[in-house]
Amino acid sequence: MELHHWKRTWWIVAAAFDVLLLAWLALHLAGVRLPVEMSVAAAGAVLGLAYFIQQQHLQNARFFKELATEFNARYDTQNGKLLKHIGEDKGKPFTPEQTHDFVDYFNLCAEEWLFYKAGYIYDEVWTAWFNGMRQYGADPRVARLWQQEQQTASYYGLDFPGNADVIGS
Repeated sequence: MELHHWKRTWWIVAAAFDVLLLAWLALHLAGVRLPVEMSVAAAGAVLGLAYFIQQQHLQNARFFKELATEFNARYDTQNGKLLKHIGEDKGKPFTPEQTHDFVDYFNLCAEEWLFYKAGYIYDEVWTAWFNGMRQYGADPRVARLWQQEQQTASYYGLDFPGNADVIGS
């Protein structure tokens, strides 16, 4: 299931009530008198649908919060190391430890991408995350490492933003 904004979904409920009202009016004008119980049951069904949709939204919002909290916590533990690696020995290749740290970061990005693709991460959140990836991808060593890692097809189709000039060289 995908995240949907409740503020958009309430229009469905309003439209359902409008359809009920128009159907009741059309039947009334045609001389058909529906029992009150039937009208109440129809209105109750629409309200039940509204409640279900709202509960689904709340459940998805909680799940999104859990994902965002986990992703941010994991990123917080990596960010300092990654920034340090970018700043160190710019002309030299990454050490095995630095390479491992960036592979861990690629995996984190791929997980966020997977949940974004499944509809559990809002577009605005993914855009912000992608912009952060772009900062690292501008480093030629990260771009080269990503090019190597991409050959493993282990990242759920993630397209990590890299320095196109470096990747081509």
